[in-house]
Amino acid sequence: MIKNCWDNMVILLPILIIGITIIVIMLSIAWNRGNLKHAIVTVVGLIVSVVLSFNMMVSTKNNIQENSNIFQLVYVDNFSILHTVLVVFSSLASVISGYSWLLSYPNDRRDEFYLLLLLSTMGGVLLTITNHLVILFLGIELVSIPMCGLISYSVFQKRSIESGIKYIILSGVSSSFLLFGIAFIYCGSGSLSFIEIKELMLTYSNTKITCYQLSPMLLIVIGLSMMMVGIGFKLSFVPFHVWVPDVYQGASSSVSMYLATGSKVAVVSALIRFFLILPDQYNEILYIFLLSSACLSMLFGSIMAIQQRSIKRILAYASITNSGYLLAMLSTLYINTVIAQEAIHVYLISYLIANIGVFGIINMVSGSCVEKDNKDSDLIYLYDGLFWKSPVLSVMFTIIILSLAGIPLTFGFIGKFYLLLLGVSSKLWILTTFIIISSIISMCFYLKIMANLFRDYSMKRSNIAIDFNFLSNWIYKIEGWMIIIMVIIILYCGLYPQSIICLIQSM
Repeated sequence: MIKNCWDNMVILLPILIIGITIIVIMLSIAWNRGNLKHAIVTVVGLIVSVVLSFNMMVSTKNNIQENSNIFQLVYVDNFSILHTVLVVFSSLASVISGYSWLLSYPNDRRDEFYLLLLLSTMGGVLLTITNHLVILFLGIELVSIPMCGLISYSVFQKRSIESGIKYIILSGVSSSFLLFGIAFIYCGSGSLSFIEIKELMLTYSNTKITCYQLSPMLLIVIGLSMMMVGIGFKLSFVPFHVWVPDVYQGASSSVSMYLATGSKVAVVSALIRFFLILPDQYNEILYIFLLSSACLSMLFGSIMAIQQRSIKRILAYASITNSGYLLAMLSTLYINTVIAQEAIHVYLISYLIANIGVFGIINMVSGSCVEKDNKDSDLIYLYDGLFWKSPVLSVMFTIIILSLAGIPLTFGFIGKFYLLLLGVSSKLWILTTFIIISSIISMCFYLKIMANLFRDYSMKRSNIAIDFNFLSNWIYKIEGWMIIIMVIIILYCGLYPQSIICLIQSM
């Protein structure tokens, strides 16, 4: 029994390390504030969590299934460990990016940033290992509630407060739908465990669902529909996307980075596990809704992004488009499970790496503005002629944008290729057509960003002054090295994709 308890503790070590780090920072803030001190503690805690996750993936590869199902609440396998690494890695990047941003804040307003981010990271890790609807709800709320504080962290900016209020209201509404859906599923199945719900569904898999009889299966279908409304807000696909542009623009770049990467990876991870327990009958019911939302998200996000002047709003609408791509892959899980899982993971990793890089550069450029709190510091015009002042940074920015656009020889192309491969192999020709059209439209706004970088600096359209002496030192900062690492990964995985593909296939 002692051995089993120890094995369970080992499996949960990454999340326990994050929890210990949270407690240490809370006590430290009460004792003595310090931005650098708490940034270091947070980074160390997250690195230890990532290292332990990698160690679990390697050392327990053959026997992880023996002790992975803990009290039917969480389930740990190699895929969940990979998702944990991605969530923690995105949080680590946000800490590195956020440290320099917080230097412009008063000393008594900095430290809570790390605490809120760690709490949200803990919720994300819970979502990656969830095997129970209670843990699913707890994880989503633990991600969302700290995000309310992070989004409105710039209390001196009206736009930040406004976006925080919008997120709080819509997050509360979506949580209500999610909880109501879980209640319906419990009424229909009598359980909240994924395993027991799956067994019940298989038992009644041949039962015809009608609207004229209040059967357990009908209750489960209603519950699934309401859950998708709640989760739709978290994943920001159409028609649950209205909050995304304002929140991305109002939040700081480091917070938007985590919002676009870590929180999205966590929710997708939970959805993969939940969809895999559903019999084909229920997947077919969700299939039409998911596929319709995917096509609308791809088209709407791409078209709206073209009209934007704010680079954050462009990336916000691009995020809606990418949510459509992820939704398309999720909807085909029951048709082509192996290729769909492989495609989702390749796309998630490429998307995460590129977004960390792009938001890192945005954070550095906006941080080099002479007027730190200028509301126009996220305008695309700010990047006019950047190549002539900072050529290396501009080239790296171009590589990251090319990866987001899915251009060959970049990691993003591998993700787009898998997406098209999945559509063709599943014979979903309408979906494949939407993917191609959306990708072509997306090229327009990505090219617009790149064109601004190489514009004649004497024709610069922004009146905001940039301290290029400050910006030229980017390579000496840890944030600059983070961006360099992201670019290296993008190029390496674009030229030699077999390494990342073999890693995913071996799980």
